[in-house]
Amino acid sequence: MLGRGVTRFDMFTGIIESTARLLQVSPLAGKKLLKVERPQHFDDIKIGSSIACNGICLTVLEFDSLSFKVEIMHETVEKSTAGIWQVGTILNLERALKLGDRLDGHWLQGHVDRSVRVLSRPRIEGTDYIRLQLFNEDRKLLVHQGSVAINGVSLTVAELRSSYFSIAIIGHTQANSNLASLKPGDNVNVEYDVLGKYLLNQKGLLRD
Repeated sequence: MLGRGVTRFDMFTGIIESTARLLQVSPLAGKKLLKVERPQHFDDIKIGSSIACNGICLTVLEFDSLSFKVEIMHETVEKSTAGIWQVGTILNLERALKLGDRLDGHWLQGHVDRSVRVLSRPRIEGTDYIRLQLFNEDRKLLVHQGSVAINGVSLTVAELRSSYFSIAIIGHTQANSNLASLKPGDNVNVEYDVLGKYLLNQKGLLRD
């Protein structure tokens, strides 16, 4: 699993529970040990709990009443925006889905496919959009009105072109995630819909 050394089946919904500041970044032989501010309502975490941080599924190694620590593997550092995180970075947080919870977003694994660049932030007829870079090899992983996760947030593809795609941001998402602060040139983590990836794999159209 991306960014983790434990094989488990954890799922997320892309509904952000909280944002939190990154308190400490410690390089560790190509990896990184992160200390993250702990939201007060994250009162059920324990050693081994899975928390998606900007869409990356990470395992809690230590915690106290004010913070928790996670480790980011080298692959994750290279593949996602985690490589440029620094003290003060605001992260979107979501705990792993529990059996019986409502699935309000869409199924996410916390396995980031890559980081992409924010191209522009147009406002059209009162709605805010974020236009994002689209690599040619990823075009088959998106469909118009399909689901995609940006920094761990479950969103709908509003526009799909050959070199970019757009997502619409509602007020609730602006107020409860770090997407509101994004500006052109920033990089974000993207996870494409796992159902689409399985389907393409069955057809032999998905390459590593």
